[in-house]
Amino acid sequence: MVSTNRVMDFSVQQEDETGWWIRLQQGEPDALAFFYERYADWLLQYGLSVAYNRELVQDSVQELFVQIWNRRHNLSVPQSAKYYLMVSLRRIILADVRKERLSTDSFPDSSLSLEHQYAADASEVEASNVQKLQLAVRSLPPRQQEIIFLRFFEKMSYEDISKLTGLDYQILRNTIHRAIKSLRQALIHTIDFLLPFLVLSTL
Repeated sequence: MVSTNRVMDFSVQQEDETGWWIRLQQGEPDALAFFYERYADWLLQYGLSVAYNRELVQDSVQELFVQIWNRRHNLSVPQSAKYYLMVSLRRIILADVRKERLSTDSFPDSSLSLEHQYAADASEVEASNVQKLQLAVRSLPPRQQEIIFLRFFEKMSYEDISKLTGLDYQILRNTIHRAIKSLRQALIHTIDFLLPFLVLSTL
Protein backbone atom coordinates (compact mmCIF):
# COMPACT_ATOMS: atom_id res chain seq x y z
CA MET A 1 0.00 0.00 0.00
CA VAL A 2 1.32 3.45 -0.91
CA SER A 3 1.88 5.58 2.15
CA THR A 4 -0.12 8.79 2.68
CA ASN A 5 3.09 10.82 2.85
CA ARG A 6 4.25 9.44 -0.50
CA VAL A 7 0.94 10.31 -2.13
CA MET A 8 1.10 13.81 -0.67
CA ASP A 9 4.69 14.29 -1.85
CA PHE A 10 3.70 13.21 -5.36
CA SER A 11 0.73 15.60 -5.34
CA VAL A 12 2.94 18.47 -4.21
CA GLN A 13 5.46 17.68 -6.94
CA GLN A 14 2.68 17.58 -9.57
CA GLU A 15 1.31 20.89 -8.37
CA ASP A 16 4.82 22.38 -8.36
CA GLU A 17 5.49 21.18 -11.92
CA THR A 18 2.12 22.42 -13.13
CA GLY A 19 3.01 25.90 -11.92
CA TRP A 20 6.39 25.78 -13.62
CA TRP A 21 4.81 24.50 -16.85
CA ILE A 22 2.38 27.43 -16.89
CA ARG A 23 5.32 29.78 -16.45
CA LEU A 24 7.02 28.00 -19.36
CA GLN A 25 3.95 28.59 -21.52
CA GLN A 26 4.21 32.27 -20.61
CA GLY A 27 7.79 32.38 -21.90
CA GLU A 28 9.86 32.40 -18.71
CA PRO A 29 13.37 30.99 -19.42
CA ASP A 30 13.73 29.98 -15.76
CA ALA A 31 10.85 27.56 -16.23
CA LEU A 32 12.59 25.78 -19.09
CA ALA A 33 15.75 25.64 -16.97
CA PHE A 34 13.72 24.09 -14.13
CA PHE A 35 12.63 21.12 -16.25
CA TYR A 36 16.05 20.78 -17.87
CA GLU A 37 17.83 20.63 -14.53
CA ARG A 38 15.28 18.21 -13.10
CA TYR A 39 15.09 15.76 -15.99
CA ALA A 40 18.02 16.15 -18.42
CA ASP A 41 20.25 13.55 -16.77
CA TRP A 42 17.40 11.09 -16.35
CA LEU A 43 16.35 11.61 -19.98
CA LEU A 44 19.89 10.83 -21.12
CA GLN A 45 19.80 7.61 -19.12
CA TYR A 46 16.42 6.62 -20.54
CA GLY A 47 17.43 7.64 -24.07
CA LEU A 48 20.43 5.32 -23.92
CA SER A 49 18.05 2.44 -23.30
CA VAL A 50 16.26 3.27 -26.55
CA ALA A 51 19.38 3.77 -28.66
CA TYR A 52 22.85 3.32 -27.23
CA ASN A 53 24.49 6.16 -29.10
CA ARG A 54 25.51 8.80 -26.58
CA GLU A 55 26.02 11.58 -29.11
CA LEU A 56 22.67 10.90 -30.74
CA VAL A 57 20.84 10.83 -27.41
CA GLN A 58 22.55 13.97 -26.11
CA ASP A 59 21.58 15.80 -29.30
CA SER A 60 18.04 14.47 -28.99
CA VAL A 61 17.71 15.74 -25.42
CA GLN A 62 18.88 19.17 -26.53
CA GLU A 63 16.49 19.09 -29.49
CA LEU A 64 13.63 18.13 -27.16
CA PHE A 65 14.05 21.23 -25.01
CA VAL A 66 14.52 23.46 -28.05
CA GLN A 67 11.25 22.14 -29.48
CA ILE A 68 9.46 22.68 -26.17
CA TRP A 69 10.66 26.27 -26.00
CA ASN A 70 9.75 27.01 -29.61
CA ARG A 71 6.30 25.47 -29.21
CA ARG A 72 5.63 26.65 -25.66
CA HIS A 73 2.61 28.79 -26.58
CA ASN A 74 0.85 25.79 -28.14
CA LEU A 75 1.60 23.29 -25.38
CA SER A 76 -1.05 22.10 -22.99
CA VAL A 77 -0.23 21.32 -19.38
CA PRO A 78 0.62 17.59 -19.20
CA GLN A 79 -0.68 15.38 -16.43
CA SER A 80 2.91 14.22 -15.92
CA ALA A 81 5.83 16.30 -17.19
CA LYS A 82 8.19 13.34 -16.86
CA TYR A 83 5.98 11.09 -18.97
CA TYR A 84 5.49 13.82 -21.57
CA LEU A 85 9.25 14.36 -21.83
CA MET A 86 9.87 10.61 -22.07
CA VAL A 87 7.37 10.13 -24.91
CA SER A 88 8.66 13.18 -26.78
CA LEU A 89 12.30 12.14 -26.45
CA ARG A 90 11.55 8.60 -27.59
CA ARG A 91 9.84 9.95 -30.70
CA ILE A 92 12.82 12.19 -31.53
CA ILE A 93 15.36 9.40 -31.01
CA LEU A 94 13.49 6.85 -33.10
CA ALA A 95 13.01 9.39 -35.89
CA ASP A 96 16.76 10.06 -35.91
CA VAL A 97 17.54 6.34 -35.78
CA ARG A 98 15.32 5.70 -38.79
CA LYS A 99 16.72 8.69 -40.64
CA GLU A 100 20.34 7.77 -40.06
CA ARG A 101 19.66 4.02 -40.19
CA LEU A 102 21.46 3.62 -36.92
CA SER A 103 21.19 0.37 -35.01
CA THR A 104 20.50 0.26 -31.32
CA ASP A 105 23.14 -1.31 -29.16
CA SER A 106 22.98 -2.43 -25.58
CA PHE A 107 22.53 -0.65 -22.30
CA PRO A 108 25.56 1.28 -21.09
CA ASP A 109 26.82 0.14 -17.72
CA SER A 110 25.75 3.45 -16.14
CA SER A 111 22.15 3.04 -17.29
CA LEU A 112 21.82 -0.32 -15.57
CA SER A 113 23.82 0.48 -12.49
CA LEU A 114 22.03 -0.73 -9.40
CA GLU A 115 24.60 0.69 -7.02
CA HIS A 116 22.14 3.33 -5.82
CA GLN A 117 19.89 0.53 -4.56
CA TYR A 118 22.55 -0.80 -2.26
CA ALA A 119 24.26 0.55 0.80
CA ALA A 120 27.78 1.83 0.37
CA ASP A 121 29.11 -1.28 2.07
CA ALA A 122 27.50 -3.72 -0.37
CA SER A 123 29.24 -7.06 -0.35
CA GLU A 124 31.48 -8.29 -3.14
CA VAL A 125 28.91 -10.99 -3.90
CA GLU A 126 26.19 -8.38 -4.47
CA ALA A 127 28.52 -6.32 -6.66
CA SER A 128 29.30 -9.43 -8.69
CA ASN A 129 25.59 -10.15 -9.11
CA VAL A 130 24.98 -6.59 -10.29
CA GLN A 131 27.66 -7.00 -12.94
CA LYS A 132 26.17 -10.32 -14.04
CA LEU A 133 22.75 -8.70 -14.34
CA GLN A 134 24.19 -5.87 -16.44
CA LEU A 135 25.85 -8.33 -18.79
CA ALA A 136 22.69 -10.42 -19.03
CA VAL A 137 20.46 -7.45 -19.87
CA ARG A 138 22.97 -6.17 -22.43
CA SER A 139 22.60 -9.50 -24.22
CA LEU A 140 18.85 -8.99 -24.72
CA PRO A 141 17.39 -7.59 -27.96
CA PRO A 142 17.05 -3.75 -27.92
CA ARG A 143 13.26 -3.76 -27.49
CA GLN A 144 13.49 -6.11 -24.51
CA GLN A 145 16.21 -3.94 -22.98
CA GLU A 146 14.02 -0.84 -23.11
CA ILE A 147 11.04 -2.67 -21.63
CA ILE A 148 13.12 -4.16 -18.83
CA PHE A 149 14.43 -0.67 -18.05
CA LEU A 150 10.92 0.78 -17.91
CA ARG A 151 9.30 -2.07 -16.00
CA PHE A 152 11.92 -2.94 -13.41
CA PHE A 153 14.09 0.14 -13.07
CA GLU A 154 11.43 2.82 -13.54
CA LYS A 155 8.62 0.68 -12.05
CA MET A 156 6.21 1.67 -14.82
CA SER A 157 2.93 -0.21 -15.17
CA TYR A 158 2.11 -2.41 -18.15
CA GLU A 159 -0.51 0.12 -19.20
CA ASP A 160 1.95 3.02 -19.23
CA ILE A 161 4.62 1.03 -21.07
CA SER A 162 2.02 -0.03 -23.62
CA LYS A 163 1.05 3.60 -24.22
CA LEU A 164 4.68 4.65 -24.51
CA THR A 165 5.90 1.91 -26.83
CA GLY A 166 2.70 1.28 -28.77
CA LEU A 167 2.88 -2.43 -27.98
CA ASP A 168 -0.31 -4.38 -27.43
CA TYR A 169 -0.80 -5.28 -23.76
CA GLN A 170 -0.51 -9.03 -24.32
CA ILE A 171 2.47 -8.66 -26.63
CA LEU A 172 4.12 -6.53 -23.97
CA ARG A 173 3.55 -9.17 -21.28
CA ASN A 174 4.88 -11.88 -23.60
CA THR A 175 7.96 -9.77 -24.37
CA ILE A 176 8.68 -9.28 -20.67
CA HIS A 177 8.24 -12.99 -19.96
CA ARG A 178 10.68 -13.85 -22.77
CA ALA A 179 13.17 -11.37 -21.38
CA ILE A 180 12.80 -12.77 -17.86
CA LYS A 181 13.22 -16.31 -19.19
CA SER A 182 16.45 -15.29 -20.91
CA LEU A 183 17.69 -13.57 -17.75
CA ARG A 184 16.78 -16.61 -15.65
CA GLN A 185 18.78 -18.88 -17.95
CA ALA A 186 21.75 -16.49 -17.95
CA LEU A 187 21.67 -16.05 -14.18
CA ILE A 188 20.68 -19.55 -13.07
CA HIS A 189 23.29 -19.52 -10.31
CA THR A 190 22.13 -16.19 -8.88
CA ILE A 191 18.42 -16.91 -8.81
CA ASP A 192 17.95 -15.34 -5.36
CA PHE A 193 19.25 -12.04 -6.70
CA LEU A 194 16.70 -12.18 -9.53
CA LEU A 195 13.77 -13.02 -7.26
CA PRO A 196 12.34 -9.45 -7.14
CA PHE A 197 12.34 -9.37 -10.94
CA LEU A 198 10.71 -12.78 -11.24
CA VAL A 199 8.00 -11.85 -8.76
CA LEU A 200 7.28 -8.50 -10.40
CA SER A 201 7.12 -10.11 -13.85
CA THR A 202 4.07 -12.09 -12.76
CA LEU A 203 2.12 -9.03 -11.60
